[in-house]
Amino acid sequence: MCIMLATAASAISIGAGPSTIDFGKMVRGGYAEEVVTVSTSGDEDLTCTIEFLGAAKGWLSADKGTKFTLPANSRADMRVMMQPPADAVNGRYEAEVYIKAAPTSSMTSGAGLVVGAGIIIKVTAEVTGEEKISYKLRRTSVSNTEIGYPLRFTAVVQNTGNVKVTPDIIIEIYDLGGNLKKTFTHSRTEILPTVESLISIDVPTTELDVGRYTAKVIVGKEEQKLTFAVLDRGTLALKGHLKTFLLNKIWVEVGETAKITGEIENTGEILMEGAKLNVEVYLIDEKYQTEKLVKAFSSDESRDVPVGQSAELSTYFTPSTSGRYMIQGSVTYAGKKTQAKSTVLNVLERPTNYLPYIIAVAIVVVGIVYWLTKKGEDGRTRRFRRIWGDYLQIK
Repeated sequence: MCIMLATAASAISIGAGPSTIDFGKMVRGGYAEEVVTVSTSGDEDLTCTIEFLGAAKGWLSADKGTKFTLPANSRADMRVMMQPPADAVNGRYEAEVYIKAAPTSSMTSGAGLVVGAGIIIKVTAEVTGEEKISYKLRRTSVSNTEIGYPLRFTAVVQNTGNVKVTPDIIIEIYDLGGNLKKTFTHSRTEILPTVESLISIDVPTTELDVGRYTAKVIVGKEEQKLTFAVLDRGTLALKGHLKTFLLNKIWVEVGETAKITGEIENTGEILMEGAKLNVEVYLIDEKYQTEKLVKAFSSDESRDVPVGQSAELSTYFTPSTSGRYMIQGSVTYAGKKTQAKSTVLNVLERPTNYLPYIIAVAIVVVGIVYWLTKKGEDGRTRRFRRIWGDYLQIK
């Protein structure tokens, strides 16, 4: 039995790094995180369970919860987070992240005994009342733009302190002669301790003419230099792609509203402005296999989509007759239009509600019975009862 278990366990390959995490000095009620990469070189999927051990285990959590699947021959990033409570006593604390892995096939097959492998990551931190405010500019970038369109700067800033910060990101733009043409400050992004944040900043170009420029991105005492160009309108490609076009449900009743959603992606080189979802609704004639346009409309909202990003646009349709409809959608932006996509909506007749009719008939029947059986002033019931009694006597 020992030999069999050893052979099964040795077939599972799992690794994780870093092997230790030191969050350094943390404040009470603070926050820190570290990315752990879990990997396997085996040829089968693994189900990984996460368990926290040690004195500070209650302070730890993971963004993947307590269980996740690791595909064969792959790796996955997992954020391990520590949050000391507000009443934590100053001192040094230790904990462990225990990652256990077993073949997914053995866990889903109902096997009574599942042999797996595990790895432990040691976590340490020191709780202190000393606040440290520190951040670092890691990297920056900027893209060329056209006249009249904003510049898109990105800055990766890491909070290297132990309290959350909202750093000022200053952008200075110079012409080739070294003259300062524009200054822009971004100070709206909050960064948690130990977190590295990618910040996107759109800078208007109203003061800039066509030409080449240099820029300084300044965060604290650090700065990085970039170069870019402002080009004539129409120089850069403006292109969008309709990624998805969906209905929230494909079966509805007459009078029931269906939500139509389209996701547009900016695959061009400049900002996409005023993107709107356009929809055409066709009623399908099953007998003659034809389509009749019954409605065309656009979304009420319009969206600006930065380069490389996506946006969701939505609108609604309420059918007035039953049948099978083809819903076709596209997105328009700056006089351009994406390739259309379509889906089908099935509309059923709303079933008749007979309850009001049943209630009305019941009320009428009860009224008639009451009228026929009610006694008059002489103590006798209605004429119909007396006639029936006379008939029985005669018979």
